[in-house]
Amino acid sequence: MGEFKIKVDDKEHQIKLKKVADGEYQVFYDEFIYEVSILKKIQKKKEDSQYRKENDIIYVDSMIGGIVLKLAKKAGERVVKGDPVMTLIAMKMETEIHAPEAGVLSRIPVYEGMIVEKGELLFVIDTK
Repeated sequence: MGEFKIKVDDKEHQIKLKKVADGEYQVFYDEFIYEVSILKKIQKKKEDSQYRKENDIIYVDSMIGGIVLKLAKKAGERVVKGDPVMTLIAMKMETEIHAPEAGVLSRIPVYEGMIVEKGELLFVIDTK
């Protein structure tokens, strides 16, 4: 069972959530139990990295804190937009980090097994 703080109309509430079956949950709030069904999950494209471009250099930062599980590329290798560069793991979920643009990986300051924080530099691409 997970405990969460939710905000409704600028007021915080403490709830407990228990999964009963796939898409079925019990919400415990203020000594009441509510049965909740998820009818449709909204699929939003999740950005797993953020990057900034300065001149012809792209700096890719992590959007999540986690552990570098696997490096798919090495510094000096050429990548095309969408190529997987590495995989991060956080809370038992693996997140593949992709190249936002084509170029050469000029620097990868992280290594497999390294703990990274949100906003930490993962890799640099030279697009020249």
